[in-house]
Amino acid sequence: MRVVVGGWFTLPRLGRDAFALLMKQGVVYDKEMGFKLDPASDVRGAVRTIRSATGEEVEVDLRCFLCGRVACPGCPYVSVCDRTAVSSLCLCEEHSRDGSAFEAYGRAVRAGLS
Repeated sequence: MRVVVGGWFTLPRLGRDAFALLMKQGVVYDKEMGFKLDPASDVRGAVRTIRSATGEEVEVDLRCFLCGRVACPGCPYVSVCDRTAVSSLCLCEEHSRDGSAFEAYGRAVRAGLS
């Protein structure tokens, strides 16, 4: 199962305990839309909970903070990136090649750290 941070996804019916744990981990739930991981969610914990409840492997993708597209395809670091632990401020392949986009990314990261 593939989950994009900031994107809605569906899960099969979960038990009460798994659902409650996802809510404690900051996963957003909407009856109509489904579930959503956002930057405030405990992504690593939520992935463990989803994996345990569904028996499926869960892959996390991030969105480009400039254009909103899924940023992981084409990323040279995808094989070594722990997307459950990194900042959700990521750049897609197109924007990572643009020097000014990288500067904007740096400003956004610094602003988030202060």
